[in-house]
Amino acid sequence: MNQKSLVHVRTLASLPRRDLLKGGTALSAAAAFGLRGGSARAAGAVSLFGWQDYDAGLRVGDFLQREGIEVNLTPIGNNDEIISRLSAGGAGQIDLVTPYMGYIPFMVAAELLEPIDEAQVPNLANVPEVFRNDSNVIVNGTRYSVPFTWGSGPMAYDPAVIATPPESWMDVFKPEYAGKVGMMDDPIGNQMLAAILATDAKVPTMLTPEQLDQATAFLIRLKKEAVRQLAVSWGELANALARSEVVITFSGGEFLKKFAGDAGKEIEFTYPKEGTFAWLDSYCIAKGAPNIEAAHKCANHILDVEAQVAFGEKTFQAIVVPEAVDKLQPATRALYPYDNLAEFEQKAKFFPMPPLEPDGTHASYADWQTAYQKFKAA
Repeated sequence: MNQKSLVHVRTLASLPRRDLLKGGTALSAAAAFGLRGGSARAAGAVSLFGWQDYDAGLRVGDFLQREGIEVNLTPIGNNDEIISRLSAGGAGQIDLVTPYMGYIPFMVAAELLEPIDEAQVPNLANVPEVFRNDSNVIVNGTRYSVPFTWGSGPMAYDPAVIATPPESWMDVFKPEYAGKVGMMDDPIGNQMLAAILATDAKVPTMLTPEQLDQATAFLIRLKKEAVRQLAVSWGELANALARSEVVITFSGGEFLKKFAGDAGKEIEFTYPKEGTFAWLDSYCIAKGAPNIEAAHKCANHILDVEAQVAFGEKTFQAIVVPEAVDKLQPATRALYPYDNLAEFEQKAKFFPMPPLEPDGTHASYADWQTAYQKFKAA
């Protein structure tokens, strides 16, 4: 795994990677799991507020039994739910959260995260530096994140319909694909990719208001001229591909190949010439975590070789520990360019989040949210 060649800029994107509806699902589930203030908790209980199956690596082997830990997972539908939950009283009741790395500086500034005690996470030494020390996971010299999985946003397509891999994202506008394009309801990811295609911005998350308008207009055109489905889950998008309702996607994920395959459809993915984004997810300890010692143990164990393999096989997402990569099933390993990261980094890059506050030049995160709602309403 030639990790040294993977150049990174910083990171971007709220990717709803699991088969959950967006909106209030996670918050109602949080109540069901007893995350209200004053709830009784077992001494070894760890509350994990994150993506579905992000506990899979913890449940392999005898780790939980040996450490006397009980993990309760509350699934999320998007990264914003983590910030909303911690800001609305979840701090002091939740132990671990799994934000996309671009959100981490936001969360640190809002005092929603505890620093990571690296002495309690010795398995960090097994993580390649490109993932371990990205500038989002270490804020002002302090670590707030234990990264453990990554991926990107390639284009998925149906080879039974499209014999030659598409070369450009603009292929989604070809007349033969009108009404057959699928895309995820992923605000930051869609806007960033639109910015790559519709603006001259050097960094597609650092947009002037005018460039943000251009990106929004691109998305509205795409929606009106080509899109059949704005999917709320990866399972929904995979099923649309399996039914041949969708034959090409605007953005996607490497794991869509496995999801569609499970539904009986062979699909392929490609990295168009304009490029795309990459993402990196982490375990972070919530501010005031009730079981901070157990949370550190879980963060360390998620980087265990056995845990990494179990996670990769369960989710079909990329993993970060090279020794574990070598133990993946061939079909799972083949989903990601572990042996050719130098070429991959030319196609998929980490980008920063939009500015949290207006800076006089760039559109703020709030501006991006408003623009995306304009797209949704069009």
